[in-house]
Amino acid sequence: MDNVDQWAGQLEDAEEKIAEAYTILETLRQELRDAGKKKDSLAIGEAVERLARYGRLFQDIRQSWFEPAE
Repeated sequence: MDNVDQWAGQLEDAEEKIAEAYTILETLRQELRDAGKKKDSLAIGEAVERLARYGRLFQDIRQSWFEPAE
């Protein structure tokens, strides 16, 4: 696995972009909720939850590459 560091860097980049999108969408979700747009807020909330899961998944994958083999 010669490319592990490169792959880990790519996942870190993806995690950062996901975190940025998460922040933007979470802010929008709150604004929509405050404006009474409940359905739209819920739809955005679903996307926010998925982004959070993807970020955790990528982090777990990256960490697994550097864990000692059992």
